[in-house]
Amino acid sequence: MSGDKNDAYFADGVQDQILTNLAKVSDLKVISHTSVRQYKTGAERNMREIGRQLGVAYIVEGSVQRARDRLRINATLIDARTDAHIWAETYDRTAADLFAIQSDLAQAIVTQLKAKLSPKQKAEIEERPTQDLVAFELYLQAKAIIDSYINATDVRAALLQALQSLDEAIQRDPNFVSAYCYAARANDLLFFFDLDPTPDRISLADAAVKAALRLRPDSAEAHFAFADYLFRCQRDYDRALEELAIARPGLPNSTPFYILSGYINRRRNHFRDAERDFSTAFALDPRNPNAYNLLADTYVLERRFPEAVHVYDNVLAAGEQVPIVRFRRASSILYGTGDSGPLRDILAKFPDMEFAGGQTPARAWMAMLDGNYAEAERVLAASPRQDFQDIDFSFYFPKSWYQAMVARAKGDSARATAAFRECREILAQRLIVKPEHARTIAVLAQVDAGLGQKDLAIREAQHAIDLMPISKDIYDGALVLEGLAQVYTWSGERDRAIELVQKLVTMPGYINYGRLKLHSLWSPLRGDPRFEKIVNSLAPK
Repeated sequence: MSGDKNDAYFADGVQDQILTNLAKVSDLKVISHTSVRQYKTGAERNMREIGRQLGVAYIVEGSVQRARDRLRINATLIDARTDAHIWAETYDRTAADLFAIQSDLAQAIVTQLKAKLSPKQKAEIEERPTQDLVAFELYLQAKAIIDSYINATDVRAALLQALQSLDEAIQRDPNFVSAYCYAARANDLLFFFDLDPTPDRISLADAAVKAALRLRPDSAEAHFAFADYLFRCQRDYDRALEELAIARPGLPNSTPFYILSGYINRRRNHFRDAERDFSTAFALDPRNPNAYNLLADTYVLERRFPEAVHVYDNVLAAGEQVPIVRFRRASSILYGTGDSGPLRDILAKFPDMEFAGGQTPARAWMAMLDGNYAEAERVLAASPRQDFQDIDFSFYFPKSWYQAMVARAKGDSARATAAFRECREILAQRLIVKPEHARTIAVLAQVDAGLGQKDLAIREAQHAIDLMPISKDIYDGALVLEGLAQVYTWSGERDRAIELVQKLVTMPGYINYGRLKLHSLWSPLRGDPRFEKIVNSLAPK
């Protein structure tokens, strides 16, 4: 859908809400707004090709025009297999009738498709989300940001921007349940990714969830928000699944629902269930970055690298051309085959690419592989960021961590010690806020190993494992266990390190052929026949 370019955002919001209404109908498969917004007026559109790309039989095409307090919405239902127009309608009403138009339009489409609409689903479609159109537009703006946070250049800034819009929306309408739900989610994400890991952030998330449930105890969206809060802020996976079970009947086509379910199943070591969840999310929303990245990441964790690459190939074939897709595809090739060529090509083609800091460490790594430590130092110094994502999406390493890696690799012990000490101070500050954060403690242990504090490092790494055993959370548990393996590696405990690496390759995780073969973290083990045997066992067959 599209309209006057000055009202393009409003038109996107109308489209999103109509799809949201249709998605409540369990008898339909509805592709999310994230994946259809590319098909706007001005672009060459072939309905059969669009239907093929999205995997749908029918397409709703339309336009939105707004003039003062009047709205004109045109909608056409098209059979994507034949390009035949099945139904069309024009709604010419006041702006105050927006929600009624959206409800009428959705129900008309359901009727044309002969889908079953239960009384409960009909009531949900007819319900107005808010009485305030300005609040609704603020909510739509925030929702778009939060739904695609994973590809944001600066995730923290994006989420805070979304929260500002949601706060304004809630001030205008204190009964706006959906705004509270998305405010909870933004706060959950800020806490979960350590972008603001404070008790105040948890309190804000908790308050938003409670407000939503107080206003609508039977709301599927509110119970989903509660599940997300339990997962991200409390790590209470069992209760989160209970809340998802309550929410599920009301969210039959919800991409976020299946993503959250996949997250939880993955951490509980139910990888086949997680794969199913992420695959469903990807089918419902094939251009949703959270859906395709998490599906591919799950294959990476299982060391099924060709399948991870295939996910990104499908995303590219569907027209998604953001550089980060090509970067992650190339990274998957490197992890699986040890071939750094595709990754080098992408980094060279997009010299300014930086999503959540993930590309700067990759550039430094490639320079280190070439023995060009000056270039690695330059890349790190040139970045304005002070922390970076690395192998996964859930932890940010201080810049000084990478500076220590470079100095250590080139044999500059004085510079490595200074950088490790700086990194230690940063991690210690994080632990003041989250004193039992296992991943931070595990990285702190690696830093202390780099500083030569062997006994302290081993105690810290073991403490991290006690806090996050693989029986509790296979995802973080494996990362923490890898931290102990690296502590042993740097502390001269080669036998214990190799024994632990052998254990790690038998479980899902980010230990893989490319990293073991090429990354400087494992350099002290190279040449040992036992370690080389493990590496070779992971080589592509």
